[in-house]
Amino acid sequence: ATLRLFRERMAAPAAPLDPGFGFDQMRMSVPWTQALAPTQQGLERETPGEEAFSRLVDRLTARLGPEAVLRFEPFASHIPERAARLVPAAARHGDETWPDLDPDDPPLRPLQMFDPPQPVETLAEVPDGYPLKFRWRRVLHEVTRAEGPERISGEWWRAPNQRTRDYYRVEDHDGRRFWLFRQGLYGETPEPRWFIHGLFA
Repeated sequence: ATLRLFRERMAAPAAPLDPGFGFDQMRMSVPWTQALAPTQQGLERETPGEEAFSRLVDRLTARLGPEAVLRFEPFASHIPERAARLVPAAARHGDETWPDLDPDDPPLRPLQMFDPPQPVETLAEVPDGYPLKFRWRRVLHEVTRAEGPERISGEWWRAPNQRTRDYYRVEDHDGRRFWLFRQGLYGETPEPRWFIHGLFA
C-alpha cells in the first residue's frame, strides 16, 4: 500500500520534478503515521467498504494534496454553522464520533447550508410568527406550510452580542423547502432581521 501511494505521489507531484540526467536515489519521508489495527477478513475476497473508502481517501490525498480532500468533523457547538467543521480527510483528531440522535433532539438540518446565511425580505403573520411571504434572490415565495419556531440562543461566552434565533422550516407553493430564521426577538432589537440558512432536499 505504501509503494502504491508513493507511485501515486510521483505520478502527479505538487511541484514538477526536473530529472535532468535521472535520479540516483529517492527518499520518502513520513512525518506522521497511525497505528495499524489488525482486522478480521471474511471468507470472501471482497474488501470491506470502510477499508475501500480509506484507500480512496489515500489515493486522492496523494494526487490532489491534503487540503483538497476534506471531510466534516463534529464540533462542540449548538450554533448550526459551527456544529461541524471541515478538516483534511486523512487527518484523525481523537474522538470523531457523531452523537446519536435522540427523539428529543432538534430536527435534522438541511443538506445545503449557506455560510454566511443570506438575508431575505419577509412579511410575517404576527410579530413572533413565521413569514407568510419572503423575497430571496429577487424571487417572491408564498409560504403554504411552516414548522417552528426552533429557538437557538447565541453563544454569549464566544460572542456577547450574538442574538437569539428563531428557526422555521417553510414550504412554498412549488414544494421547495427552506430553513429561515429571525435574528433577534421582538423587544430585544428594534427590528429583527430574517435570513435563509439552508435548503432541504
